[in-house]
Amino acid sequence: KEPGYSKEHFQVFVDGGVRRGADIFKALALGATAVGIGRPSIYSLAAFGSEGVCKMLQIFKDELEMCMRLMGTPNVYSITEDHALVRNLPDHFAAQPRDNLLNDTYEPLRTAASKL
Repeated sequence: KEPGYSKEHFQVFVDGGVRRGADIFKALALGATAVGIGRPSIYSLAAFGSEGVCKMLQIFKDELEMCMRLMGTPNVYSITEDHALVRNLPDHFAAQPRDNLLNDTYEPLRTAASKL
C-alpha cells in the first residue's frame, strides 16, 4: 500500500477466475469491492435457462456463507485482509514461456532510420 491509499478514492472489481464461493471470499479479503461471475452465469443460462442461473447464485451464496462460517466472519463487512494468506502468492505464478517462433524465425522490422 502506498501512502495516501484509501478505499474512498477508488474501487477494485475482480472480473475473471471466480468459480466458487471461496474465490469471492478471497477477493473480498484482498480488498475487492465486487466480483464478476460472468462465465458461470453464461454456462448456467446456456445449460439450464433462468432456473440454472438462480441455482448457480444459490450455490455461490451457500459456498460463501460456509466459507464465512469457517473463517469466523459473521458478515461480509468483517472480512479483512488478515483472512488471506499472501506471503506465498508469487509461488502461484508460472514463468513466461519463451516464444521461439517470434524470437528465432521472424526477422525484426527494419525502419527507414535503421537502414541509414
